[in-house]
Amino acid sequence: MLAVRRAQRRFGRRVIFTDLDLDVPVGARMFLGGSNGSGKTTLLRCLSGTLTLSAGQATVGGHPVGSLPARRLTGVCLAPEQGLYEKLSARENLALVARLRLPRRAVGPAVARIEEELDLTGYASVAVERCSAGMRARVSIARSLVAEPALLLLDEPGRSLDDTSRLLLWAALDRRPGLTCVIASHHADDRSRCQSALTLSAAR
Repeated sequence: MLAVRRAQRRFGRRVIFTDLDLDVPVGARMFLGGSNGSGKTTLLRCLSGTLTLSAGQATVGGHPVGSLPARRLTGVCLAPEQGLYEKLSARENLALVARLRLPRRAVGPAVARIEEELDLTGYASVAVERCSAGMRARVSIARSLVAEPALLLLDEPGRSLDDTSRLLLWAALDRRPGLTCVIASHHADDRSRCQSALTLSAAR
């Protein structure tokens, strides 16, 4: 599902990662570890297509990252407490993504399903700007899953989640055995739930 070959990302003379090769097959979970500043978020941004590689290549389902087919296959949750439309409700944020990726008639049912699955119904109509960090993180995770992606990129998803919310997250992932995941985290429990791991070193 995800293939990376001789990937490099640098900012000026600062090399974040270089000569990176990895393969994550369909349905596998890869844990992305490393200290703060080691490049985990940068790598996820490159895999999502929001940041280009300086060298090398990466594909999602055989499509170059950043291409429209690759974006349609990819669910992204980076900075889970941020990136939402503040003035819109949680439900409206979910519907925006669903409308981009699903047939019109499927939007409402998809939003309703993910609201129930991640227990958002109690505040789905509340403007995001009025939600706590934990609530916002849960909405961001729901948004990344609402269109049933083939690849899911998660950046510290549990940072603002309480124990109940973390259980809901992992239950949602377990219900999707065909979902390929790359999960950047510092939690040992997250590592134990992944089949492989990649640890990045601090930038040079």
